[in-house]
Amino acid sequence: MVVRTNTSFSAEHLRFLNYIKAVGTGPKGNRELSREETKDAFSLILERRIPDTLISAFLLGWRVQGESDEELGGCVEYLAGHLVANKGKGIEIGYPMDGKTKFFPIMLKASEYLADIEVHAVYDVPLGPKYGSTLNEFQVTAPNLNLHHRRDLLKSLSDLTPLRNDIGIRTAFNTLEKFNFLAPIALIGMHHAPYFDLYAKLYAPYYQRLVIVQGHEGTPEILKKTKYKIVENGETTTYHLDPEEFGIEPIVTKEEMTLEEMVALMKNPDENLAKMIRLNAAFLGFVAGKYQTIEEGYACLQD
Repeated sequence: MVVRTNTSFSAEHLRFLNYIKAVGTGPKGNRELSREETKDAFSLILERRIPDTLISAFLLGWRVQGESDEELGGCVEYLAGHLVANKGKGIEIGYPMDGKTKFFPIMLKASEYLADIEVHAVYDVPLGPKYGSTLNEFQVTAPNLNLHHRRDLLKSLSDLTPLRNDIGIRTAFNTLEKFNFLAPIALIGMHHAPYFDLYAKLYAPYYQRLVIVQGHEGTPEILKKTKYKIVENGETTTYHLDPEEFGIEPIVTKEEMTLEEMVALMKNPDENLAKMIRLNAAFLGFVAGKYQTIEEGYACLQD
């Protein structure tokens, strides 16, 4: 059989077409990429060495097929290789890049109670389809809080945001981009229970301690009874944190708020919300190793 190709295509273009065929041919022709193939595809995408049309086709096909743990692991390995030099002290909070729409970033506000712990988080321009308010817009200015613009850490990933917004749906990047390997301890949130095991597999090798929370809006923030897991020294333990056990009423946030409304709420909390902020601070201090238990931290943070 004669196979013809466009003679204007570069070798990289042709190689990437094979990756698109792997994820976008259909049930009979699709296959999972190897770790090395995924790393190569990821590098071609982030370094923009192929046309944007190919990137869009691949991301959509990959999303429909479903990304394997091995493929995602190859992507994380690529990112770690480009970001690990940034690692400093303290704790990194892995926030989604789509921003906040229903509540202010309570974990950032909580960092004000922990002056002796360096807290790192990353933001970028609003990402669809949510297009929420970005972390820097809330103007939390605790001296120990380090908010990093993603373009200063990995410009190539930041530069991909307009293309992703044009596509308009979530892709594998939404899973992969929360962490930037900024600290030895990491705290990450997610919506759905299967991500407990996935995040543990993907990120635990890169951190001394990894804590995964089924928190508010896919963040590690606690507003109601919450399940979390600690991954450390090769072991995973599961716990629950219930604000009501601390005399705090759960906070329900079904309606979207404007940035101004969220900032006003953050700056003028009622008694229950003030307690919830302290509970998040106690949890953050516990994860960072400042407190032996959340109860100890909460007691230490009382007025």
